[in-house]
Amino acid sequence: MAGLIRKLIKFCLTVIGVAVIFVVAIAGVFIATFDANQYKQDLSDLVRDSTGRDLQFYGDVGLTFYPALGMELGALSLSNAAGFASEPMVKVNKVSISVDVASIIAFSPEIDELILDGLEINLQKNGKGITNWDDLKKTEAAQASNTQSSAKASESSASSSGSEPMKINGAFGGLNITNAQLSWVDAQAGAEYQVQNLTIKTGRITPDEPFDFQLQVGLESKDEIKAEFDLVAQIQYLFDQGQLNLSALAVNISAVGKPLPLGKIQVGIASELIELNPQKRSVSLKGLVLTLDDNRITGEVNVTDTAQPALNFKLASDNLDIDALLGTPPVQPAPEPVPETEGEPEVVDKAEKDVQISLPMALLRTLRVDGELAVKQLKIQNLFMRDIDFGVSANNGVVNLDPIKMNLYDGSFSGQVRLDARADLPKYSVNKNFKGIQIGKLLTDFSGEDRVSGALNANVSVITQGEWLSALKKNSNGDVKLAFKDGALNGFNIRYSIVKARAKLKFESPPPLQNRKTDFSSLELSGVIKNGVFISNDLNLQAPAMRVSGEGQADLNNNTVNYLVNAKLVGTSKGQDGGTADDLFGLLIPVRIDGPFVNPKIDVQYDEMLKNKAAQKAASLKAKLRAELDEQRALIAEQKAALQKQIDEERAKLKESKKIELENKRRVLEAEAKAIAEEAKKNLLKKLFD
Repeated sequence: MAGLIRKLIKFCLTVIGVAVIFVVAIAGVFIATFDANQYKQDLSDLVRDSTGRDLQFYGDVGLTFYPALGMELGALSLSNAAGFASEPMVKVNKVSISVDVASIIAFSPEIDELILDGLEINLQKNGKGITNWDDLKKTEAAQASNTQSSAKASESSASSSGSEPMKINGAFGGLNITNAQLSWVDAQAGAEYQVQNLTIKTGRITPDEPFDFQLQVGLESKDEIKAEFDLVAQIQYLFDQGQLNLSALAVNISAVGKPLPLGKIQVGIASELIELNPQKRSVSLKGLVLTLDDNRITGEVNVTDTAQPALNFKLASDNLDIDALLGTPPVQPAPEPVPETEGEPEVVDKAEKDVQISLPMALLRTLRVDGELAVKQLKIQNLFMRDIDFGVSANNGVVNLDPIKMNLYDGSFSGQVRLDARADLPKYSVNKNFKGIQIGKLLTDFSGEDRVSGALNANVSVITQGEWLSALKKNSNGDVKLAFKDGALNGFNIRYSIVKARAKLKFESPPPLQNRKTDFSSLELSGVIKNGVFISNDLNLQAPAMRVSGEGQADLNNNTVNYLVNAKLVGTSKGQDGGTADDLFGLLIPVRIDGPFVNPKIDVQYDEMLKNKAAQKAASLKAKLRAELDEQRALIAEQKAALQKQIDEERAKLKESKKIELENKRRVLEAEAKAIAEEAKKNLLKKLFD
């Protein structure tokens, strides 16, 4: 048994030795007789015949034997397409490719490391939209047709011979690209990009086994964006399943440039596993960790049907500071107004610059999205938000942001936004609901000043369309309902304006103005938006010692307001910085608010106030006269009633007296009649007896 084993080992060693000698001998003969340089011209001619391009070699072709059998090419270039710049489309300083000797000995040759150094690729598109590789695509299509016919013939030949070609397992030593440059010039779009210092390195690539992958690159654009990318990952391609998995992924991006608001952005991406399935056209990121400077987002993302992407995601973050990420400067507080006794703030009318809101309409029409984002704390535009629940869905050109929920400034917000990209112009539908939000704090953080303060409850429903801010304003229509509690209108003092007007009418100096605000216990307002104009006729403001109603409109198209306020003083209030105006109590005082939103003019309508005052006096005098007349009428009626009573009493007395007199007369007459009857009776008896 032992002898048999020794014979087998000896036989194997002999076979291996013969194989090595055979390979070395062949390689020796190959090296001694093969001159690759003589084929350079043939290869150049072949490229010219196939593509019309010039392939130029700038050095000799060298061969290597051990530890890898291969060749090294010096610098070479491929000319540009006709009609484009004279610089080569592709240029490289060094190319090296080889086959591992050990794999040749094992009759399973494997390509060793592929080295490309100093690769330069110049891609261009002219003003007509033609690229400098369009001609190559036509050539590839023709070659593909010929290759397909040849492949069928080869397959038939291989089947008939029954022989199998030497198996190549697909593994190779890796890819090593250094000092690569890529430029992209789009004359049609006016865009220019430069990829610099591109480095791609991989470990040994074996089918179904993970391999290391590293990428470093710098990017510059015509508009001065600069970015650097550093990516490290492990890649595994499953041949049977057609699936590509990336694990231990880490990407760092550093970007700075003019289009970025301020500062430098650092982006990091990590994922436990990324699955790419070309057959199913799907991408899945699991255990995703995205860092943007100090901001961190976790979750998972799935993309199916990459031809018409369907995106599904679920992301979360404890804290997102978008302002820090974009370098948004903090809002400076507005200066306190200087106390004054005369005049209102100067009216400032600044033309608003129109802004285009350009959306990728074609992409939105094909996009399919279903996802949600949860953020515990968010800062954006100097506003602080908490407990954000954000859902997004998109299908067939309709994008819905629903729900949108968050807590902010002691209150809550909920809403829905709908974007319809199916037509030429995008259409928007917005519904918002505010509950108990301290609007003064919100406005101060957002703009540095609070034009209005108090707890806000509001419902807003607006629809509009367009791709410019001016068009969105002009096309807006909807309903608005606002209610504020325990706040103030800052920037003007209605009561002081009334008192100042009173003083002017009496040729007196008005009292000093301590602050520009109108305190209120409640303020309610509702109205409609028609073509960018907000119209409201039901202002109801309850202020200390004052009641205010009003009607008018606010034009969103030019940011102006035109509102007539009717104020009525119902008492005194030291807190309103207006002193007292006893002779104005109960008088309806019109106040016109007119001008730009940021600084409207407050104008007490003197003529109307005088008319109201005269009307008030006339009404008072008329009421007094009416009261006096009513009093005289009442007195006359009283006297008339007394006289009538006396007359009735006298009538009653006279009637009673006449009644007695008549009764007495009746009795006398009856007595006389009785006496006559008695006398007649006596006379009759006497006659009878006589």
